[in-house]
Amino acid sequence: MASGADEVIAKLKLQKRRLNQLNHGEVSVGAIKSVPEHTPEELQKIVRYNEFGTAKIPARSFLRGAVYRNSKHGWRFVSREAVKAVVAGKLTGNKAYKMVGDRMVEDVKHQIDIVGPANAPSTVKKKGRNQPLVDTGGLYRSIDKEVLKRAGD
Repeated sequence: MASGADEVIAKLKLQKRRLNQLNHGEVSVGAIKSVPEHTPEELQKIVRYNEFGTAKIPARSFLRGAVYRNSKHGWRFVSREAVKAVVAGKLTGNKAYKMVGDRMVEDVKHQIDIVGPANAPSTVKKKGRNQPLVDTGGLYRSIDKEVLKRAGD
């Protein structure tokens, strides 16, 4: 007959196995989903030009801006909840990463919606609206997540 200590040890071993699932993955968020408006190379340029700016385009950091706005609170909270769910056996490690990635995707898309500075008057006239990172909507729709094996595994 198992003692109370044996039951605690068995439970801790199970939790350790569940937590180890998190050691082998990571989530990546960015302009990674294929869209008909842009090739992957075009998306890379769009991201780079807007993230860091050019001589003619001001920086509109939607990726770094989302990290700045959300990493200390929102993403930490959802990450803690995901880990709790893994320990409790309610989520696998992969599903936990997907849960965190979904929140990150939402926040990056929100950053695209609110980022500034405003477009130049000539750009507003050309586009018909003042949404700095929205032209065809391809960048917005390309924002997605990937759950990857952690480098070195």
